[in-house]
Amino acid sequence: MTETGKDCLNENEKLVLEMLKYDFDEKEISQKLGISEHTVNAHKTKLERLGLV
Repeated sequence: MTETGKDCLNENEKLVLEMLKYDFDEKEISQKLGISEHTVNAHKTKLERLGLV
């Protein structure tokens, strides 16, 4: 059985998804999670590919 949707996300990806739901922008997310904006954008791209955002 393959993982789909939220099941295949790591913790930071789940946090990014949750924060995007509340209209945080990439800069705010990166500051709150202590990761780079580039990483936030990479997570966002994955979430978009999975159809979650």
